[in-house]
Amino acid sequence: METETIEQRIRAKAYALWQEDGSMEGCADEYWKKARALVEAEVAEERRREAADGPASNEERRPATDDPAT
Repeated sequence: METETIEQRIRAKAYALWQEDGSMEGCADEYWKKARALVEAEVAEERRREAADGPASNEERRPATDDPAT
């Protein structure tokens, strides 16, 4: 699992967006807001996938035994 914080993800995304747009000066707040929205959407999607995949993936990892109680 990634240990990168949300703030680190936003910072990296804002920097990438800034570079893609030609590194214009004086627009940091705009890039931060765009990046924050994108990262928040990514995190929401990741959490949605984890919630949907969670129980199935836990069952797949459980070792098969003859005892139904385990």
